[in-house]
Order: sequence, then C-alpha cells, then structure tokens
Amino acid sequence: MESLEIARARVVLDRLADEKEIAQNFFNKVGERLEDVDKRRWFRRMGQDEKDQRKILIKHRKELCRDVIGDGPELPVSAGHVILAEITDQTGHEYVGLLRIAVRAAEDARLFCDRASDLIGDRSCRIFLKILVEESRSHRDELRLELRAEERRIAVEAGTEVEAA
Repeated sequence: MESLEIARARVVLDRLADEKEIAQNFFNKVGERLEDVDKRRWFRRMGQDEKDQRKILIKHRKELCRDVIGDGPELPVSAGHVILAEITDQTGHEYVGLLRIAVRAAEDARLFCDRASDLIGDRSCRIFLKILVEESRSHRDELRLELRAEERRIAVEAGTEVEAA
C-alpha cells in the first residue's frame, strides 16, 4: 500500500477502535447497574461484541500500518460516541434515554464503517468493515426493539395511572 493509503487506514481504524472501546465501556457499565438479569446479560454480550470487534480492528491496524512512524492526525469519534463516553460513568439517566443514545451511536458506527470500507484498499480489512456495518446494524436494531418495548411499557404504566386517578 502507498503511504497515503496507509495513513488513511490508520486514521479510520484508530477512530473505529476508539468508538468500540467507548461502546464496550458503556454496555458494561450500564449492564452492571441493571437489576433485570436478562437485560444485564444482554448488555454484557453487546459489550463483549464491541471488545471482540476492537481486537480485530487493532490487528488490522498493526498489519496494515506497521510502517507508520509516530502519530498523525486523528478523526474525532462520532457525536453519538462522544455522548456515550460522557454518560458512561454518570448515574441517574433513565433507561430509555440510555437506549436512545446507544441507538444513535450504533447508527453512527454503521454509517462510518460503510463509508470507511470504500476508503480502505486492503481487501480483508474492507471485508471486515462490511461485517462491522452488519454488526452495527444488528446492534442498532436490537437496541431499537428494546427501546420500543420500554417505551410501550412506560406508556401502559402511564395509561394505567391516568385511569386509576
């Protein structure tokens, strides 16, 4: 690969690895706070998925960018991931709000991986980025389902309280 392509790969893979670490921390921390055992397991699995994907990104970075000396420019993480990073250690956020932010971050990751896959010349890395597109879509869809279920539960509870009053 040419030096420009190597530099581009480094920037893309570094950003994705940073986002995966943020998402992993978010899922693990939120999962620790949940009382529902099934939801806690689900969040742990999502965190483990992010960890596994990060390891593969780092492997690709080492293989593709081993000749890159020093640090270069960085791409900032997505807005959704900035928010995830900010709220991960905070308490007091409602579950629905956390789900909404996680949906946004997963969609940001999906879109970036899709665009990034067109920028990377290495075939195996491109394929992995396409896999990440689908993994991010899957996470986003799972989070959306949970968000809708939680919103329905809240609406039912609110409707019940209104009827009782």
